Amino acid sequence: MAGPREKPIIGIDLGTTNACVAHVRSRIPKVVPTDRGNLILPTVVALSDRGDVLVGGVAKDQLVTNPKNTIYGAKRLIGRKWNSKVVQELRNYYSYDIVEGPGGEAAVMLGGKVHTLPEISAMVLAHVKKIAEAFLQKRIDEAIISVPAYYSDAQRLAVRHAGALAGFDVKRIVNEPTAAALAYGFSRGLDQKVLVYDLGGGTFDVSVLQLSGNVFEVLATGGDTFLGGVDFDNRIIDYVLEDFWRQHKIDLAQSPIAMQRVKKGAEAAKIDLSLMPNVAIDLPYIEEKKGRPLDVRLQLSRQQLNDLTQDLVDRTFALCDQVLAERNIRPDEIDEIILVGGQSRMPLVQQKIQEHFGRSARKGVHPDECVALGAALLGDSLDSIDSVTLVDVLSMPIGIATPTNHFRRILDKNQTIPSTKSFRLPPPREPGQPIEIDIYQGESDLIVDNEFLGSIRLPAAATGRRIDFKLDEECLLKVSFDDPVKGMTEIGLATKDTPEGLRKALAEEAKKRDAAIGAAAGGEPEKRGGLFGWLKRS
Repeated sequence: MAGPREKPIIGIDLGTTNACVAHVRSRIPKVVPTDRGNLILPTVVALSDRGDVLVGGVAKDQLVTNPKNTIYGAKRLIGRKWNSKVVQELRNYYSYDIVEGPGGEAAVMLGGKVHTLPEISAMVLAHVKKIAEAFLQKRIDEAIISVPAYYSDAQRLAVRHAGALAGFDVKRIVNEPTAAALAYGFSRGLDQKVLVYDLGGGTFDVSVLQLSGNVFEVLATGGDTFLGGVDFDNRIIDYVLEDFWRQHKIDLAQSPIAMQRVKKGAEAAKIDLSLMPNVAIDLPYIEEKKGRPLDVRLQLSRQQLNDLTQDLVDRTFALCDQVLAERNIRPDEIDEIILVGGQSRMPLVQQKIQEHFGRSARKGVHPDECVALGAALLGDSLDSIDSVTLVDVLSMPIGIATPTNHFRRILDKNQTIPSTKSFRLPPPREPGQPIEIDIYQGESDLIVDNEFLGSIRLPAAATGRRIDFKLDEECLLKVSFDDPVKGMTEIGLATKDTPEGLRKALAEEAKKRDAAIGAAAGGEPEKRGGLFGWLKRS
């Protein structure tokens, strides 16, 4: 067994709403407190009126007063193309501006300047690095960073890039549910099937793992990168907006400052309802009418919250069922259930766990801290004789576009990684033209619904030659070509230009979306479906 590391490899859980960092000392993982003495750091970046970059709690404090220059929820946007369906649906639903970045990716405006999402995340990670170094009194250069299991290849690469921008040597990108299972089972000599139910601020992941000693084998995984605590907040926000409209016929969604106050009040109410049956949402002087101040003042019960969010909770269990079915695992075969993420504290979630699996979730695994703790344990065990063995799987298929803009799978979901799949290059679409292969990742049979990863371009003479799609242990894709002279040669993916087929498909989608918006225009806000429903998709 290796001795203690001179410089620890820290574990970082880079969440949608909060980040957590951990280290290992004497084989015991511990969370590093923030500069404010908390165990979690809000993943918010802001620019003050004086031009200072703020990170964490001080940045979150600016959400109400400076919403245009306060960036939150970056985890939902990072690694996505600006012209993707997801980003186009989201770009009008944040108080800050989402724009096209230099490489065609989604980016944000901060202080009148375009910043990529890896740059924004790097500001958070650099702050985490500074906090860890101050607490541990050591220079910290290496880290393990966790990501949702359902992240695409492009999103994983973007997080790795953010870590490098922050000054880290990122030793490994690890899936959040896998890290949580590590925190639960490391060095306990267990032989169990464990289900990790990870409902965080912005994403939902579910993974089933077989634990055998220090071998952690992921059997199946699934999730939704647009299902999390913020969606529960949004249902309360919609409820508040509708109530205020009914009383005063004023649309608070038109005021960014009012919306930030409503957002803050909704989040606080949701948290309180995990502890008590009723809360009051009280926001004085949020608007005025004919010179008279107007307040938001309403009661919200736990049962009302359950009614507002029942479908969101049901979606998480539908995904659980889907993941179990993919490997023919029955719910009663699960030995333990681990809850991860702040939203998993919701009493309705815990009640449904009991009903669905016939057992309550495991106590003693901290939902906010276990991912960072597991990542730190993985970092500490690297190169050790008794190191952890992780056997992970691909969360979403990877494949190529067909001439009809359909998706042909090359690497299937739940394929064990690392792995390689090969296929032969098709002829070019037109004789004598180069062969172009557009690569996508996603569950849909149509490329427009999947994430574009990049393109490769090879001469027509390469027709029939072998192409390898290889997934490494971090689930990152590498493409190699059987060059007649050099043999198997790795090819870089071109990502800046949007493929012609995707461009046409996106244009058709935009036309349909504009037609739908035009048809829905007019009438009261609740009839239009675009005023109070705007947050539900963010």
